[in-house]
Amino acid sequence: MSVLAAGTGAYFEALMEAFSGLDRVFEVEGPWGKRHNLINYVLSENSQRLRNTLKCWDLYCHYSKAFKIDKVESGFPTFRHVLELEDDLKRADQMLDKLDAAQDIREDMLEQLMRYKRFPADQQQAMAERMYFEALKERSLFLKVNGPATIRHAFNQNSGRPFYVVHWSVYDGSANLPMIYMAVIEDSSSEGLDTYKATTDFQKPTWHKPKNGLPNLEFADRFSRFVADHSAYSLNLTTIATALDKDFEELHPKQLRRFIVGPFYAGGVTEQNEELQRVLDGVERASNNWILTWVRQELHSKQEEPGKWGLWGRSAPNEIFYIDTTNLDCVQQGVSALEQHALVPHEAYQAAYAQGRADDMLADYHCYILTGDDVLKHV
Repeated sequence: MSVLAAGTGAYFEALMEAFSGLDRVFEVEGPWGKRHNLINYVLSENSQRLRNTLKCWDLYCHYSKAFKIDKVESGFPTFRHVLELEDDLKRADQMLDKLDAAQDIREDMLEQLMRYKRFPADQQQAMAERMYFEALKERSLFLKVNGPATIRHAFNQNSGRPFYVVHWSVYDGSANLPMIYMAVIEDSSSEGLDTYKATTDFQKPTWHKPKNGLPNLEFADRFSRFVADHSAYSLNLTTIATALDKDFEELHPKQLRRFIVGPFYAGGVTEQNEELQRVLDGVERASNNWILTWVRQELHSKQEEPGKWGLWGRSAPNEIFYIDTTNLDCVQQGVSALEQHALVPHEAYQAAYAQGRADDMLADYHCYILTGDDVLKHV
């Protein structure tokens, strides 16, 4: 079947449960809750993309002989499968024309069962392959680079500039982790102001009308290329924001957020943490033997240093970013603030608590306990 063999179904069941639970956290808790609809919109959209992608991978594993996850670091599928997914998406129409029709496969299954008394293993694989390519066409997927899209276009009365709230996301090739970005960017160009005045869709800014790229078409293509090249896990937010500030003289990054989803820990599969793994391995049901962690990083500008004219030319304005020097983690990661979060099924938390390990394992996290449809907050 696949590298994960019998554990394939359990692994994807655990991941799907984790992201369904994460959606419930987004609905009720933290700055990503529905009360802050911009962040909630971005995270919910990307969570749905991830679930769609996981469903495609699950179907893929029913007919493919090779599927690998990063067992020792991220707990997510390796980047190779993201690239394969993009290639398969390009050839989906061609493959669907080539594969047997779904009705023909069903009839063949029945014939194997009723006439020949055989289990229709080959037909099951054929159906899974067809469903995989159908799912690729039907669903919005989490690819190597997703976005950028503008979800708010408004005007800052203090600076006299229009600004954009933009989001994009990437699946990092070295860390095998999905990451979601949000940025608030002011535009001091004359084209930016003209675009704002002329764009009637955004005269009354509404968060729920996303627009691909930046509204200012002068920068749209360059900005899309920039985020594709400057969103790696290895780059901290200060590096990314400083590069954006330098590369685009008339775009001014005022805030940058990054949500790093993962690592994901799954009983019987991952190997990142020996102590944690013993706890999860002791929880029998795949729907309850996992822990999903994520990190929220934030960087904001504390002031804009104006450009200067001098004897040797002109210097562009530049942002001065705030780093919380009282927090060693913030200094090391080049951010203004950060938070680590963990979502744990109640059964897994009980197992850790019973062994006296819950406090040590989850000490560095804002912890959420998932029990049925409810979330216990800040445990």
